[in-house]
Amino acid sequence: MKKLYFVLFASFLALTSSAQERVTLIETFTSSTCGPCVGGNINLEGILADPQNDGKQVSLKYQMYWPGNGDPYYTEEAGERRNVYSISGVPTTEVDGTYETTTGNLSQANLTSAYGVAPKALIDAHYEVNEATKTITVQVSVTVLEDTPPGWRIYMAVFEYATENNIGGNGETSFEHVMKKMLPNESGKVMSPMSSGDTFNWEEVYTFNGNYNLPANALSPIDHATEHSVEEFSDLGVAVWVQTLLNSEVMQAGYAEVGLVGLEESAPTIASAKIYPNPANSSATVAFQATKTEDYTIDVVNAMGQIVYTKSLLNVEAGRTTHSLSIEDFSNGIYTVRISSETGLISKRMSVQN
Repeated sequence: MKKLYFVLFASFLALTSSAQERVTLIETFTSSTCGPCVGGNINLEGILADPQNDGKQVSLKYQMYWPGNGDPYYTEEAGERRNVYSISGVPTTEVDGTYETTTGNLSQANLTSAYGVAPKALIDAHYEVNEATKTITVQVSVTVLEDTPPGWRIYMAVFEYATENNIGGNGETSFEHVMKKMLPNESGKVMSPMSSGDTFNWEEVYTFNGNYNLPANALSPIDHATEHSVEEFSDLGVAVWVQTLLNSEVMQAGYAEVGLVGLEESAPTIASAKIYPNPANSSATVAFQATKTEDYTIDVVNAMGQIVYTKSLLNVEAGRTTHSLSIEDFSNGIYTVRISSETGLISKRMSVQN
């Protein structure tokens, strides 16, 4: 029944969608062993945090195998993406596959220019993570806005919003939007030539194998057949884009939304949550995925059951939300962080070590 809903929804999208803003793909090649990558990532994240970029871009980072022995979260799939652009140095950022710059030199003007390019496709994507089985399901519907030649492909990349274990010596302690697995692999899915208005549907199901492993460095990258490097399955996101390898142009991009098409109305409104860093001191970030726009409350409860912090977040839009939590006055110990709404509740443990 779920697949039937997906087909019906995709058909409805093709009939009713007439416009969609350009969403730019920002791919950054970086490493925790790269000194200049620190400033590059600070520059990148500072630009992306500007409200004028909300909803207009997709950011994805590939950890590389140099300098030195490279980042522990380097994967062979990341290496293949490097080969697409013939990247020879880090930090380097590609914008829509057609503009390349040193990450520290990326500017708002670069993104504004990219936003001005008309999209050549519409993307609607949804995903669901089963933490118990370590399985992710992604549904994608792409409607093309022009007749397409051979060579167009859809790419899916599963990423972790924040990682903390791949420290490599350059001073960075937290890393954002780190690519974990491309579905089904780095080659994506080939689209047959289509006529303007046609829709291509794709559902991919992938189960991460084995247990978590932190490689010593990039010389022994994760073997997806037997292990994985996902720190928290509750913190996964999915990036989707349409691209041609003829000239590397990206036609359109987007983040998949939480919740598969055809899910019951009673599906939880809080799909997942994460606290980082954890253990924390002075401050921590609470991040959660909302499947519905409504009011949410964050409560912090100590070991005696007392609420020591509460914050109401009004009219939070569906998608990923982050909230900075000041804990410098908290006593050391274990706390429970509860994120709740009228229709959902999720709890996470937080260790405070001030």
